[in-house]
Amino acid sequence: MIKIVTVCGAGVGSSMMLRVFTQQIIEAYNIEAEVEASDIGSVNANEYDIVITTSDFANVLRESTAKIVRIDNLMDKAYLKSELLSAINEL
Repeated sequence: MIKIVTVCGAGVGSSMMLRVFTQQIIEAYNIEAEVEASDIGSVNANEYDIVITTSDFANVLRESTAKIVRIDNLMDKAYLKSELLSAINEL
């Protein structure tokens, strides 16, 4: 099972929205994955296969072993889908 985490500053705003969008994508493609949301201060990115976050936080997590999906337009579901599926294919 693929472990995915969405990350934002507080863990309640954009990360929750990204978690919902990510869940919709993996369900649509029948991908076995677990999606969590977290804040930048408490996430251990190395516990996940994929981290989805904005560029600001991606830079903080760049040392992580997880694949980082950067998304700055949170409403761009098509971009999220293509980047997420690409990251899953690389696993």
